[in-house]
Amino acid sequence: MDFDEQEPNPEGELILRVIAHPRFTNALGDIYAGWLLDQMDQAAAQVAMRASGGRCATVSIDNVDFVAPVPVGSEISIYGELEDIGRSSMQIRIEVWISECGKGSSKSTETRFVFVAIDSNGQIRQAQDHSG
Repeated sequence: MDFDEQEPNPEGELILRVIAHPRFTNALGDIYAGWLLDQMDQAAAQVAMRASGGRCATVSIDNVDFVAPVPVGSEISIYGELEDIGRSSMQIRIEVWISECGKGSSKSTETRFVFVAIDSNGQIRQAQDHSG
């Protein structure tokens, strides 16, 4: 992950935008990393389903570094892009950007998800590239 850019901008398509509500916090008032990872998985699933033309399942997630706590009330913007599509699998890069009132935006984390296309019985199927 490259968090040292001079003026970084989100890469990929905006997939999901949510607000970090107090109900998603731990006892210390920070947003749970698990909740944020769930949002990232939902965004990656949207990219995978569009790319493959149907149902998909998460297979793996690369290293995820949570750089800083996410404050309650922050706007969370999740960007994603299809990096690679194989016979049945897809690699999707996800970036999370956090915006706080009056403080601008910053990249919070980045990771890669691998999904596999599955049929209605949960069996692996060929992914049909519908991304372009």
